[in-house]
Amino acid sequence: MVSATALYVDLANSLRVELTSGRYRPGQAFASEHDLVRSRKLSRVTVRKASDVLIGEGLLERRPGKGLFVCNGLPTRTSVIQVVCGNLGWAPSLQATRAVQEAARPHGFQVQLYDAHGSMAEDLEAIRGLPSTQARGAIIFALHAVAFAEALYALKASGFPCVLIDQRLADLDIPSVMADNHAGGELAGRALISQGHKRIAFIGDLEADTVQRRLAGLRDAVGDAGLPFSRALVRDVAPDDRFASWTAQTERHVQELFTVPSAERPTAIFASCDAIARDIYAALGRMGLMVPRDVSVIGFDDDPLAATLAPGLTTVRQPFAEMGRAAFEMLHRRLLDPTAPVEHRLIPVTLVERSSL
Repeated sequence: MVSATALYVDLANSLRVELTSGRYRPGQAFASEHDLVRSRKLSRVTVRKASDVLIGEGLLERRPGKGLFVCNGLPTRTSVIQVVCGNLGWAPSLQATRAVQEAARPHGFQVQLYDAHGSMAEDLEAIRGLPSTQARGAIIFALHAVAFAEALYALKASGFPCVLIDQRLADLDIPSVMADNHAGGELAGRALISQGHKRIAFIGDLEADTVQRRLAGLRDAVGDAGLPFSRALVRDVAPDDRFASWTAQTERHVQELFTVPSAERPTAIFASCDAIARDIYAALGRMGLMVPRDVSVIGFDDDPLAATLAPGLTTVRQPFAEMGRAAFEMLHRRLLDPTAPVEHRLIPVTLVERSSL
């Protein structure tokens, strides 16, 4: 049995395609709700709810006693999309957002940016409020938290079009674009193994599925080289607050890894992101250890800070600009055809070699 929610969402999607097809002029009569009830063979409640959605989007207006009319004026939800980001202060997210803006401009879309400034509560509130904004659709940066997934479930149920950057939710079919994290982990592992390392530690936020994929890639590279993989060398920073500093946890893990007999210490560390690699550098320095003389370090992201560390950090580059462009292309296709198949795109990564190995 099809739910009442699915019926009104499907009707709103169908009518939206008609309204954005170019066949209607601003101010033109569209239909009466009574006509839609008869022609679509749906209940009056379903038609009213679908009409309310399109009125809220600025596509239709209801004129008492006359019916539904195509709206006048701009901007409407046909020309506005929103980017929701937890923290635009993180340089890679800014790169991706700028790429979205550049890709959207030729198509006449205005891009509204929402920066939660490192507040998960504000980020979730922005996601929950998307259906009531002027935005026609949204590109959302992942937070890798249960509350974030719950907010996306609600957004999906509302029928609001969106694309997710940096995560693919296994049990929620929302379009997504992410870097090939598993391949990146393999690249990092092979680079360290080629330098003769056999005991490779991993420090990262294992709540994020992207980080789990990086670890899996490292594990596969180690296994392919015929070396044992030590789970004791895997450390999870796992903060309760997704935007909290990882410095204290990272330092504690580094101390634990190197306050054991020398035969049990790692000779290299793979950091799940460049920010953690920076903290690893600092923690090793406070212990009197030098990179790469005593320990090799490799990161992930190619955040601009990677090149400013001393020595320069070898890292796996995520193509954030390409991810932003791909996210807009996927969202644009769904706006043109809401019934199109859901896409999931994996973007290749590259190794950037510097002096930390």
